[in-house]
Amino acid sequence: MRKRAWSIFCAAALTMVSLAGCGGNGGNEETKGTENPVTETGNEKEEITLRFSWWGSDNRHEATIKAIDRYMELNPGISIEYEYMGFDTYYEKLLTQLSGGTQPDICSIDHKWIGDLINQDKPFLNINELTDIIDLSKFDQEFVQNFCGREDYLIGVPCGMTARGALYNVEFFEKYGLSSEKDWTWEDLLEAGEKVNQQDPDAHLLFLTNDVLVYLTRDLIKQKYGENMINDNYELVCTEEDLKECMEMVKKLVDTGTMPSFEQTVLYENVFADQVPAWLEGKWGMTVLVNSNLPSVVAASPFEVKTLRLFSSEGGKDSAITIAPTMMLGIPKACKHPEEAAKFINWFVNDPEAVEITGDTRGVPANEEAKESLAKKGLISEEVSAMLTQALEVTVSPENTPTLNAEVAEAISEYSHQVGYGQMMPEEAAKGLYEDLTRLLKKIKP
Repeated sequence: MRKRAWSIFCAAALTMVSLAGCGGNGGNEETKGTENPVTETGNEKEEITLRFSWWGSDNRHEATIKAIDRYMELNPGISIEYEYMGFDTYYEKLLTQLSGGTQPDICSIDHKWIGDLINQDKPFLNINELTDIIDLSKFDQEFVQNFCGREDYLIGVPCGMTARGALYNVEFFEKYGLSSEKDWTWEDLLEAGEKVNQQDPDAHLLFLTNDVLVYLTRDLIKQKYGENMINDNYELVCTEEDLKECMEMVKKLVDTGTMPSFEQTVLYENVFADQVPAWLEGKWGMTVLVNSNLPSVVAASPFEVKTLRLFSSEGGKDSAITIAPTMMLGIPKACKHPEEAAKFINWFVNDPEAVEITGDTRGVPANEEAKESLAKKGLISEEVSAMLTQALEVTVSPENTPTLNAEVAEAISEYSHQVGYGQMMPEEAAKGLYEDLTRLLKKIKP
């Protein structure tokens, strides 16, 4: 099994002798601004340096840097360094930074990490205690409270609202006679995928990132039972037989040619379609992602693309479609300048100029006023809006902390890959996964 991110966090924390302030550099991929705060003499204001980190695509990076530059123009004496990277490495680095006291002053947080971070002594300030600086009045309060924290603890401010769905190449669908007029079931997907691959062995209907491969198992369980795969008591709601059906789905996707072989996709399982040659060349016709990642894919695709609601199970009790914050902006407790960090966050999510600069690069804004403003100006792409609308039209329910646990996801990924590579049969993988998850849940239960 691969190294656990939380093991890194705990090991580093145990070996630390002292914690540095959050203004340190910490080996960043990208930084900008002065390296150290400078105190001016006389009556001049102290110059403050903040660090801001996030993940994402190039268009998100460019828009965010432009917003940072504008904020510094408007606020002399504030310098903001930035660091950005891919999603697959971000969380592990953040945990290492938190354990070593080298974390940025403003951190981007994914909703899947909330439970783990709360269980690790809540290393971020409670945004509910900063509402005199950060205005949350224009946000859907139910969404903020349900998806951005636990009880009265708010870990961060949501930048946008995101939903998962499918994106397809219109020309590809037309070429192989596929229809998008109705929602697809998993069986529809397999039937269409086999049809495509029989016509052209080099063509495949679907390819998935590792994250979505993990969601496949969680989705099938949630669609069947109408509940998260693991309940709030850290108990599996599914049986070993259920997990066998999930592993069989992985095998069917490969055996029918619906998906390329795992050997073909291994280089691309942690990147989006805009970096996948077979997608850009029109050989792979559909992918699954969240709408906040659509702008870069749409911009890079040399063909028309449209969205499709996520695949469902016949007679399913839940759509299993994920609606969540795109990313939240949080302030570590160790931050030396929490008030200035909060002022920047407030500007970033509420100021009309900042909203226009960042547009839909973090999905549809969670700020209702910002969303309406961008929509009127045509600054929310049709695809981003369509995928969210399709998700909101069906029954959705929040994912819980145990189901989103990083070690649970790693176990599902590990066994899914074993089946995908043909190294395990579904029944063997299901038995191993069920046993591993049962042991793991006993270990991680608070």
